[in-house]
Amino acid sequence: MYYYIILFAWISICLHTMAQNKTGCISGNCKDGKGTYVFQDGAVYVGEFVNGIMEGFGKLTDKYGNVYTGQFKNNKYEGIGKFERTDGTKYIGEFKNGRRHGLGTQYYSASYKEKGKWENDRFMEEASFQDFIVEEPYSFCQALMSILHSAGSNFEGVKGEQINKLIPDEYYCTVPIKELSTVSIHSKNGYSGTYFKGNYAEALQKAEELHKMVKSCFETGCYTTQLTNQQTAQEKTYEYLILSSSKNCQQTTVGTKIIVKAKSEKNAGTVLLEIIPRP
Repeated sequence: MYYYIILFAWISICLHTMAQNKTGCISGNCKDGKGTYVFQDGAVYVGEFVNGIMEGFGKLTDKYGNVYTGQFKNNKYEGIGKFERTDGTKYIGEFKNGRRHGLGTQYYSASYKEKGKWENDRFMEEASFQDFIVEEPYSFCQALMSILHSAGSNFEGVKGEQINKLIPDEYYCTVPIKELSTVSIHSKNGYSGTYFKGNYAEALQKAEELHKMVKSCFETGCYTTQLTNQQTAQEKTYEYLILSSSKNCQQTTVGTKIIVKAKSEKNAGTVLLEIIPRP
């Protein structure tokens, strides 16, 4: 009996360690969108990707715990950003090719800083300028609400080109939700986008993650919703039904359903975001 207890504990520790050591794209769209990527050395990037590389706005926490938040280009810091070290020092300003370059302020302590022009990580001279504000220009909730506003008109405001000439009822969406991939608008079935693909156990966790994101949008938005959830051995769903709308939102969206779904097919799990207009 004692042997089995030790064996069970050892297996549990191994499984926990394996889960912690998972690398690669663990959620979202790490090809052309927004996702979370864990590197082999433990660094974690949460942000935008273009052709599978870090490009756009993001946050990179390196293996030492230092954090860069801001613009990336070709996997390097480039544009406006903030680099915070674990020792409390930080730089806020312009970067180029991964280095402090342009205007910026290096804070060494509460009482000492260097504010001015930088070149290839070297402070060149003092300069006067308005302090930079580092913030993400993209909002998941704004994108979601833009699509919801058009649901009552069968997505006419966001329906793009036909995906395939041989499939007449399926279209691209012109408003990107960057966390999603393989997005389409179907004339009958509505909007659908993929948030995660992997094993089903992970898919259940990622469905919870996406559900929290959607929930936060409705907590601060202009729609009143009713939430129901169901779970079977093969599927788990969170379904929001829009019951009413304030004056600032489209009344025609009332009756629309927003569904976060984790489903299992052939030992693989997929997490979807679906928006189904009222009949």
